[in-house]
Amino acid sequence: MAEHFARGEWELAYHPRFGVLFPTLCGLTVKAFGVGGDTAVQSVAIGLLALSAIPLWFLTRELFGVTVAWWAVALLLTVNDFTAHAMDGIRDTGKCLGFALVAYGAVVKRPLVLALGMAVLVSLASYLFAVAAVLLLAWWLYLALGERQEQASTRRLGLYGWPLAGFAIGTAAVTYMTHAYTGHWLPAPQYIKLLGAYL
Repeated sequence: MAEHFARGEWELAYHPRFGVLFPTLCGLTVKAFGVGGDTAVQSVAIGLLALSAIPLWFLTRELFGVTVAWWAVALLLTVNDFTAHAMDGIRDTGKCLGFALVAYGAVVKRPLVLALGMAVLVSLASYLFAVAAVLLLAWWLYLALGERQEQASTRRLGLYGWPLAGFAIGTAAVTYMTHAYTGHWLPAPQYIKLLGAYL
């Protein structure tokens, strides 16, 4: 898929189950560096795993301190499941990045970080649309139940709006791609059986 992307053969570069983020990053890697698709998927998977160490470190430092943060990063980068997926070039390492961004953004109430995590999750794999939707609703519920009313209205708008924007951007990308392959304006092909007659 990455090599097809680099050649501009769009109909072979994507698949509705596989999202748009990973094939795009891999295709750009092939195009930019002239490597094969197998090297590109490994490089991108390793890069996503390495990037996920950054929000993981900040998250665990916030919750448990610096020592635990370093241990968490060491475990992330050495646990066989994660490194095996990275070396096999599997997009699942992107889930580490998406979930780490969402968790860190939620813990420290940084809506832009949370929005980036939402965009990563939704655009990574078709089944993560539902997961990200639940996380977004949980975030809004958390804010509604725990928010003090004296906060500035612009701050409240950002806390609610930025994560929605990240979710919407990811959803728009995968919905467009699903429509291109199936003719249905849905974020994932799994919803065609349920909603396909209406959209």
